[in-house]
Amino acid sequence: MKPERILSLIFGIGLLLVGGLSLVGNLFLSTQAWRMWPLVVLLAGLALTAPGFLALSRPGFGAFFMPGIPVLATGGILMFASITGNWEIWALAWPLVVLAVALGFGLSAIFMRVAGLAIPAIIIGVNGLVLAFCNITGLWGAWAILWPLEPLAVGLGLLVVGIAKRSKGANVAALVLIGLAGIGFFMTSFISVFNATMLRFAVPAMLVLTGLLLIGMNFLRTESPEKLQAE
Repeated sequence: MKPERILSLIFGIGLLLVGGLSLVGNLFLSTQAWRMWPLVVLLAGLALTAPGFLALSRPGFGAFFMPGIPVLATGGILMFASITGNWEIWALAWPLVVLAVALGFGLSAIFMRVAGLAIPAIIIGVNGLVLAFCNITGLWGAWAILWPLEPLAVGLGLLVVGIAKRSKGANVAALVLIGLAGIGFFMTSFISVFNATMLRFAVPAMLVLTGLLLIGMNFLRTESPEKLQAE
């Protein structure tokens, strides 16, 4: 099936669903049917996301995940807020949109087979997790201690590229950045000792994780037995 026919089919189904659900809402929800308006955003997200799964045969379609997943997440939050009337949910749930952007990049990287997209996926994902942590706990000062997560995220992205592309340069750059993150966590671990919040556990945990990554990378860089025998 040609791409234009596939897109026409997807948007046609989307419009059909919008019309059908609007009709059901008007029949059974009476004057409350207006609360279903986020369906438009949800269906727009579905229409943008659906072509991405065609990337198995047409890699370029994987790019649809980048706008589709965030729109889908936004529509889900809007639908919950509209139906329950709890619009304050945005104060708690907004980091989910950031995580959805990261997921969109990650899925695009997988379906398009473009390892480089893993770098923004991991960077945005790590920042989204920290934002969610700070938003839930109210510990916005955590950034002063968790800042080594930034070089760690970039290093992890480069590590994925290095493994996928078998690039020695990317692996070396990843090793340097993860090492810098380890030094950063080592420095902040002394500060975290005097912290009365859960951050006194988070920083040592990140230090352990960074150490495990560095050890794991050492095994990844081990030369093959054939090469060792040749020497």
